[in-house]
Amino acid sequence: MIETSEKYLLYEELSFNAHPALQTQFYDGWVLRFANGYTNRANSINLIYPSALELKTKISECEKRYFRQGLPAVFKILDCYTSNIDRQLEAGGYEKVAPTYVMEMDLWDKNIPSGDCVITDYADDDWQSAYFSFSKYHESVKITTARQIFENVKNIMFCGRIEKNGESVACGSAVIERGYAGLLNVAVDESQRGKGYGTKICLSLLAEAISRGAHTAYLQVIQDNEPAVGLYRKLGFKKVYSYWYRVKKER
Repeated sequence: MIETSEKYLLYEELSFNAHPALQTQFYDGWVLRFANGYTNRANSINLIYPSALELKTKISECEKRYFRQGLPAVFKILDCYTSNIDRQLEAGGYEKVAPTYVMEMDLWDKNIPSGDCVITDYADDDWQSAYFSFSKYHESVKITTARQIFENVKNIMFCGRIEKNGESVACGSAVIERGYAGLLNVAVDESQRGKGYGTKICLSLLAEAISRGAHTAYLQVIQDNEPAVGLYRKLGFKKVYSYWYRVKKER
């Protein structure tokens, strides 16, 4: 059985690979990720390994590296970290944003029907069109960066799409590594929400993950997204830990 402290490191590393940054730097145990500002997850400082340098010095250096690229300095804070780091960032003018749950579900004994879902082994044009539309992504830089991230995934990846009358109504993707299937990019057409398509796309992705050998599923969901949290709990996901971001823009 994996101890809780080991799960923090496991899921953080799995998440790095499932949603890869375009550039990664390592700085005294901290992992700095850059992706043109597309998602905090791929543009943040991750404090997951032991470090030795003075905290104040490291924070200042990280700010310089992000500000030089025209990006805010974003620290990802796991709830297992000492409160000293979070307090020091807050005192330095960092805003707390996007508290998020990391959740998991055992797939060993699950018999999940696949349902009527279009599955592809990559993010094809139809899937990307649906995802960008549902997520309301219109900026060319954001769309280009997202496409680069999809292409940079090196583990098993598949994408699912639910259609109604020939039109996409829901989509999502999954990445499998070490038997763990990460659910990502789950989105439903705004006009079709509340009709069960979120459940259908998740079940289809989970069924496909099981068929490809996954024994555990995991995901990340913002805490105040009550419909999504409720859906995942109903499916059987349970919270493992929480994290949030501390964000500071250059003045």
